[in-house]
Amino acid sequence: MGVDRISAGPTIDGLNHYDSPGTLVLDATNDILETVGNTRIQSADRTCLFFPLGSQTALSNVTTAQNLISKTLAAGCMNKITRTLIIRGSVIYTSPGGSTPTMTFAVTLGGVALVSITTGAINTTASTNMPVQFEFTIQTASTGSAGTIESHGRVEANLTANTPAAAPTPALDTNTAVSAAVNLTTALALLVTVAASGTVTAVQLKLATIEVVF
Repeated sequence: MGVDRISAGPTIDGLNHYDSPGTLVLDATNDILETVGNTRIQSADRTCLFFPLGSQTALSNVTTAQNLISKTLAAGCMNKITRTLIIRGSVIYTSPGGSTPTMTFAVTLGGVALVSITTGAINTTASTNMPVQFEFTIQTASTGSAGTIESHGRVEANLTANTPAAAPTPALDTNTAVSAAVNLTTALALLVTVAASGTVTAVQLKLATIEVVF
């Protein structure tokens, strides 16, 4: 079995094909090991692009977008057709009552908006430590210095009157097209943000993961 060590990043053309079946391909920049079967298509076998994040300091008086997650992806990390990242997180929020703001959870890559999801209105009753969970999937649609990303997601937020155990209300993205151009050959900041249409007293990320699945 041959072994090809690619020390600078993924294959330059960003394609999933490799000439020799039975090859191991190491993307040392992003610490991703891929295998090549008889179809000559690379598949992630092991990855250290698994970024766990524990409980963070609560964000206060959220209105404009603030960062829940900030992670820099190494150069070329997403520069591969169908390279897929899944971003998951759990949040709690506290609302002041007296108004019914919505919250918007969004993902950007290299400053380019990928996906944004807005919850329903928070109950007018003041509420404490209400749970929210989100999951976003972003996938490379085209590679290179003007690459594009297909992105979708789901947010489930408990919007009830101070009843943390109540059933959440789901919200989906409305994306119908790929993103604007992103330079996938460079290091890129991956951000998950939260904003609100009116003041939300506190929003705290309790845990999150970012994981490559291909």
